[in-house]
Amino acid sequence: MTHIIACIDGSTYSQSVAELGAWTAKSLNAPLTLLHVLDKSEQETTSELSGNIGLGSREYLLQELMELDEKRAKVALQHGKALLNDLQEQLHSSGLHDVTKLQKHGRLLETLLDLEAETRVLVVGKSGDLHKNDTLAIGSQLESVVRSIKAHILVATGQFVQPTSYLLAFDGSEVSQKLVEKALKTPLLAGMACHLIMVEDANDKAQAFNQAAATLRESGIEVTQATLQGDVHRAILDYQQQHQLGMIVMGAYGHSKLRQFFLGSNTTRLLAESHVPMLLIR
Repeated sequence: MTHIIACIDGSTYSQSVAELGAWTAKSLNAPLTLLHVLDKSEQETTSELSGNIGLGSREYLLQELMELDEKRAKVALQHGKALLNDLQEQLHSSGLHDVTKLQKHGRLLETLLDLEAETRVLVVGKSGDLHKNDTLAIGSQLESVVRSIKAHILVATGQFVQPTSYLLAFDGSEVSQKLVEKALKTPLLAGMACHLIMVEDANDKAQAFNQAAATLRESGIEVTQATLQGDVHRAILDYQQQHQLGMIVMGAYGHSKLRQFFLGSNTTRLLAESHVPMLLIR
């Protein structure tokens, strides 16, 4: 059975990741797994300090450093377990009972790849514990996760509010036309109003844009069309905020401006400034 995997780490986004994961699990009638990864890459920084001790230093200093590393690892383990327990209890209290906890040692991406076969949707925060006090920071591993994981990915960017509408970004390419078809098949979006937007390209994409809207309407979806101007990330954010849309939906990869968007710095800017979840569809 496939699960909704929600990655939590003690950052400011752990609560919203858990709530977003719970909403996803209820919407898809799927079990939820709260995942906490004790990432080696974050623990290795302190261990490297031992190499800076001079030859004349006493041996007990090295021993103290080793003991500190061991204590840090134990505290991180205990903190992760407590966090998992607290979030599971909260979700049980809210009526979601099919929630399991999973704690792993290793690197985040490698762990997620190991779990990929049983992952239906991956829910992550836009940044981790290292940037918990910086609301505009993007996690260093997020891009690697987005590029590598084949499941749909939901990115929590702020306090969770259940969405009733979404912005669907379209660029007229064959890839984005397939995105529309996949959006139709995604139960997460069922019953929501759709704002289909296109950031205007040099080439004429009006026919493909209108066809995409027609496809959505034929399936009974309430659709609003809008053609925007300017930078991709700014146009999308301004429109989302103006219409108070609850989610931004995009393909993980595209072409033209949207291809540049997902391969360049615009991804970081959108994730950094968005206050609503982003659904990246595969």
